[in-house]
Amino acid sequence: MGCAGGCERCSGYLVGPPSLGGPGCRPVVERDNASMSTIDRHIWLRVIRSYALVMAVLLSVFSLMAFVTELDSIGRGTYALSDAVLNVLLTMPSRMIELAPATALLGSIIGLGELASSHELIAMQVLGTSPLRIGWSVTVTGILLMLVVVGVQEWVAPSTDQLAYTRRIQAISNPEALHTKQGFWSRDGQQFIRVHQVLPGRILSDVEIYDFDDHDRLRLVTWAQRADPKDSQGWVLLNVVQQITEAERVVTKRLASLPWAGALTPAQVELLVLPVEILSRSTLGQHIAFLKKTGQDAERLEIRLWQQITMPLSTLMMVLVAIPFVLGPLRTATAGKRILHGSLVGAAFHLSSLSVAHLGAILHLNAALTVLSPLAVLGGVTVWVYRRVR
Repeated sequence: MGCAGGCERCSGYLVGPPSLGGPGCRPVVERDNASMSTIDRHIWLRVIRSYALVMAVLLSVFSLMAFVTELDSIGRGTYALSDAVLNVLLTMPSRMIELAPATALLGSIIGLGELASSHELIAMQVLGTSPLRIGWSVTVTGILLMLVVVGVQEWVAPSTDQLAYTRRIQAISNPEALHTKQGFWSRDGQQFIRVHQVLPGRILSDVEIYDFDDHDRLRLVTWAQRADPKDSQGWVLLNVVQQITEAERVVTKRLASLPWAGALTPAQVELLVLPVEILSRSTLGQHIAFLKKTGQDAERLEIRLWQQITMPLSTLMMVLVAIPFVLGPLRTATAGKRILHGSLVGAAFHLSSLSVAHLGAILHLNAALTVLSPLAVLGGVTVWVYRRVR
């Protein structure tokens, strides 16, 4: 039998049949923990489903727009319709990363909005679940989404983007070249290097090397028909012509081959050829270190690196921003109104982040502070709004 619940033995217990918890008693704490676990799972599933729905819609729209853009390139070189479709598919992971903050914001608003519209949030609060506890359950899904963003951003998107870029360049411009006819420049201290083309296998075509002395006077010019990678750190120049300035006269030498070792390694060549937008964070960091080591400007790339680093954090911040939309002043608003306000906030944050980044590059501001300042402002406003609705 149970007891009346007033004795010392049953203090803190609920009366119930023995089958529900021992001899007629069940701990309130266990009941509360079980209830919270059920509520957490319910919120997680609802919000994750909303994430998936929003991502599917946005990814379909932006992929269609990318495909329409690729249609203009069909017929150039060997670029065909199948290449355009494959290009869109290969760039989907990076597109998912770009859409992650918007997905987090709209998905959280829609998921919590459904709970509010069905009066489930009110029922949770009646049962004693605080707005802070509901917000934490939503934040957990945001952390999960953030971890997914980190994984795709570092290990999936760079590989697929680089494959898409290489295939597109090979099909449109020149099946044998991986860069434009203008080539690219690189610097290693007092040495300036120009490479006209990069062939498959990291082979450099039409290489020019200009060496200056400490007084910025040209002392050696080297031309090579091509440069083959010797190992991971060096090259072999083939069909070489050198002009050496000695005592106000120029001496010309012709060599069949010449070993060459500089800061421009075969691994660095790929980084110079590929756009920085499709490099992983770790690779971009190595490239920035290389540019700084050789005395080249890397401010723009540092801002790009910090934008990549803070992308997962921006995704999580969008989740936190969405919580006051449902638990705050807009709790009684329609779903369309909440989505509209959320979209405006997301767009304003995106535009302000880009503007601050460009301004930081122009004014040579610290890259980390430049990129993190919009996030800090948005975080402060979110905390202020959330404290008012608690």
